[in-house]
Amino acid sequence: MKRTYINGRFYYQGKNGIVLPAVTTILKDTQRIESVAAISNWRKKVGNAEANRIALTSRRRGELLHQWVKEYLQGLSPTASSLIQPYFYSIQPVLEKLTDVQLVETIVPNYVEGYAGKVDLVARYEGVPHIIEWTTAEEPKLQVQKLYDKPLQLVAYGGAINRCYRDSLFGAKIVNGLIVVALPGEDAEIFEFNRENLLYYWPEWLERLTSFVEKAA
Repeated sequence: MKRTYINGRFYYQGKNGIVLPAVTTILKDTQRIESVAAISNWRKKVGNAEANRIALTSRRRGELLHQWVKEYLQGLSPTASSLIQPYFYSIQPVLEKLTDVQLVETIVPNYVEGYAGKVDLVARYEGVPHIIEWTTAEEPKLQVQKLYDKPLQLVAYGGAINRCYRDSLFGAKIVNGLIVVALPGEDAEIFEFNRENLLYYWPEWLERLTSFVEKAA
């Protein structure tokens, strides 16, 4: 699928020229008031210059870690830069439990609900098929609420994968997800989502998708 921008928003162009909004764009454009307020308060607390520096470093760190994991899972021998070395060590215990890798950094369209996204990983974790998302943080999140929109991102990818691939990846729909928070100096924090958890977030994701479509119309 080809990346494209329309009115400053990020989309993917799929088969027959159909344009699908990106999951990350949808979530960014429909942020909850509480999330916007939390970010605003944080910026006021640390100052704009420092907030921009932290955000840039975090984004760069995430990009590098994702690239490192992709190359590692492809059987290459990537070198971890000093920026991500602590995070690379943090996720090692998770990587050791992965088998049967199916998708890595793969764009997956959902032509039924009408969106697309790039999923980090689909593989077996401890023998069970999972959709897996990597993220980094300076300190543990401790509770799922501190992940903000990450669970919605996970369930959106799950919906797209199950629509696009149906039962072809593992012979059945994937009903488990994992959000792995890489941390400096300690093992990654793991948030596991079963079918019931994912179904809980699905209506909220559809609500956000509808809101985005209405705003973009």
